[in-house]
Amino acid sequence: MKLKKNAYFNREDYLKHVSTILLGRYAFDGSTSVSFLEVAAYLNLTPDALRMKKRDSKTMKMLQDAGIKVKKIRGVNHFYLAAEEDNTMVI
Repeated sequence: MKLKKNAYFNREDYLKHVSTILLGRYAFDGSTSVSFLEVAAYLNLTPDALRMKKRDSKTMKMLQDAGIKVKKIRGVNHFYLAAEEDNTMVI
């Protein structure tokens, strides 16, 4: 996958890639979180190429509606399954 310089994912593609990677990771080894850097590595992109123009509330709402939240762990953003908070997994 190759993005042009100064090109960004649109919201739907961003959500699709993050949710696919996070759910695939959960199915593979039970991990409920994946770092922003790991998402970039899975897509064979630099972290800068994966970034969107800005972190906007519409994208965050789309992620939350899909059951994904973002939290910072040791200075790195991680996507995690929202159900992790109450220890129930609904897939």
